[in-house]
Amino acid sequence: MIIWVANLEAKKSRAEGRKIAKRFAVPNVRFQELIQACKELGLDFQAENKKYPRCWWEEGGRVVVKSGNKKLMIEVAKKIVEIRERKKKK
Repeated sequence: MIIWVANLEAKKSRAEGRKIAKRFAVPNVRFQELIQACKELGLDFQAENKKYPRCWWEEGGRVVVKSGNKKLMIEVAKKIVEIRERKKKK
């Protein structure tokens, strides 16, 4: 399963690449946050610094995850929100 930064971005529409419901999506997702969330979830993944084809002019990246859980993107988005909340408390 491939998870692009654009798949989790709240500001994007479904046509622009968002794959999860807007209520789970995260605004201004950064590639490093995606990598950190995958590490904290204990996923077997490989990070690739590539640009999303539909938005080739924007910075981004993707992770290739070995497992294919359907709700994995939602779990990763929730973990990114959790990471941001921890940083705010510090």
